[in-house]
Amino acid sequence: PMYKLSLYPTDDFVKSYSTTNPMNATITALSIIVFISILFLVYDYFVRREFLERHQLLEAKRRFIRFVSHEVRTPLNAVLMGLNIIEAEMEADEDRGDGRYTDRLLLLREVQNSTESAVDVLNDVLLYDKIESSLKLEVSMVHVWHVVERTLSEFKRPAQRQGVHLRTTFETSTTDGDCPYDVGLRVSSVTDLPEDVQFLCVAGDASRIAQVLRNLLSNALKFTPEDGSILVTASYHMTSMDEERRVKWKGSSSWVEKIELHNKQEVLATPRGHFQLTVQDTGVGMSPDEIIKLFGEGVQFNAHALQAGKGSGLGLFIAKGLVNQHNGTLEATSEGLDKGATFTLKLPLYHVPDLSSESDEHQETSTSVSDLEKSNNDETPSCAEDRDLRLLVVDDHPSNRKLLCRLLESKGHQCDMAENGQVALEMVRDTMWGSSEGDEALEPYDCILMDYEMPVMNGPTASSLIRELGCDVFIIGITGNVLSEDGA
Repeated sequence: PMYKLSLYPTDDFVKSYSTTNPMNATITALSIIVFISILFLVYDYFVRREFLERHQLLEAKRRFIRFVSHEVRTPLNAVLMGLNIIEAEMEADEDRGDGRYTDRLLLLREVQNSTESAVDVLNDVLLYDKIESSLKLEVSMVHVWHVVERTLSEFKRPAQRQGVHLRTTFETSTTDGDCPYDVGLRVSSVTDLPEDVQFLCVAGDASRIAQVLRNLLSNALKFTPEDGSILVTASYHMTSMDEERRVKWKGSSSWVEKIELHNKQEVLATPRGHFQLTVQDTGVGMSPDEIIKLFGEGVQFNAHALQAGKGSGLGLFIAKGLVNQHNGTLEATSEGLDKGATFTLKLPLYHVPDLSSESDEHQETSTSVSDLEKSNNDETPSCAEDRDLRLLVVDDHPSNRKLLCRLLESKGHQCDMAENGQVALEMVRDTMWGSSEGDEALEPYDCILMDYEMPVMNGPTASSLIRELGCDVFIIGITGNVLSEDGA
């Protein structure tokens, strides 16, 4: 038999679960939805406003940085360049019988030192902003030994003037029995190191590594008194900075790293120990508490007594940040006040087979305006001194053009000047096809030094049009701009 069961709600069930006003429930639900929507819109409004304010603040900050770099640092660099030229000409002057010569030269150097201090502070402030916003390195395989030797040569004359004894040694310092080199090999020149050691590379930015070295050396000079000494030791250590990834010379190694360079090229490199640079001075030294705070932002110890109020206190903070980006370490030790200090820099080294056979002359390096200025005091001859070059200097500031041309002409080069990109373009065209008046083509330029921001036509536009003419002349940017989007 089939049974059918029907269930009906009782009066009590209906009374408990029904409402006499369904409209109120609907309105309440809609009200909650509307309230949440309004709350979300208000939240979105304030978030967008805060984002806009931050964006405007960032833009204002960037405009200020660009202004400081272009309108303040550039004129100071021109002043410093002019002082360097005057100093070089005075030192070359054979007529030194006038008793006022020495006084004038000393006064010139005082002005020069003050200008250098102002430029250094500006550079630190501008680079600090880059470090804060994650500075992007132009990574290449850097022959670090040659970078060290070139950088050290910049400080020979300043050390002599200050009466500080600056000594440099290069070592293959290791206790590893498998090392194919003499234990404790010590030489005075990079070229005396074993060839395989010379061509070990650091994966990093050559200009930033040189900047760290300059910071360490300038600090040592700053805090070392007359008749003091500075010992710089660059050494190769076979052990890896990370013992778990230690690689030996003998036998094959399966550990290979893939390194991406700034030009998007990838190279396979084998870790081969690490490079160590120690800068040991006999200066004022530091207490244990000072060492703990040493690498902080804006840290200066007794600035007025020790630095005459100079410096930004950002140099070591920036150096530490740059070293960290290179996967290295930077440490400081001191036995106490008036007992000197020792700074130790360590960077991992790599062996790249494709680079080992190449000469260091073909190494790709970054060059800045400050590097060009410092090279004026470098005693090491450069490849540009092998022959006189015909150069075109393009800059809208007359003082910059004249000073740069005078500096280059003092090295034996021939210089032409152009006040903007349009004039430069016409001058390059004349070297290719002759002028519109029917003159024959002139001797082509070997290199063009091009400013970025100029009236009529800026540097990047002029450079592009020069390339469209089919001219492959080497073009170097000499801008004071520091922001990444300013790159051409």
